[in-house]
Amino acid sequence: MVGRKRTIERRKNKRYKAVEGAYAAISPNSNKIGQIIDISMGGLCFKYINTENKSEEPVNRNEKSIFLSSVGYYVGDLPFQTIADYEITDRPSFSSMKVRKRHVKFTDLTFKQLFDLDYYLKKNVSEQIKPLPNQHKS
Repeated sequence: MVGRKRTIERRKNKRYKAVEGAYAAISPNSNKIGQIIDISMGGLCFKYINTENKSEEPVNRNEKSIFLSSVGYYVGDLPFQTIADYEITDRPSFSSMKVRKRHVKFTDLTFKQLFDLDYYLKKNVSEQIKPLPNQHKS
């Protein structure tokens, strides 16, 4: 059998699927708001519509914090670092709007922010995402 290299799960925190209606918004001067796909105590992934010039990559204007909300729950002003931001191209689109996916890592959270994030997770996730098995070249 030909050797294959598999991705190894490197996340420290368990990831969970977000419930319908869980949203993330980047602030202060950003139009990036969208549905959370998955979330953990370490970060999250969400999809959003790129409202900037459609032919260019989105501009990260002074993006310092992210806000999470859903019906009855809110966590604000979480500092973060963008890990990845890319256009989703896996399905045909008949619209000129470009959907993007952004992965962020939370950074330097205070005790209160950790507490609020933990509470948000307990109320706004549906199931744990299974980690990839640790596999190496064979």
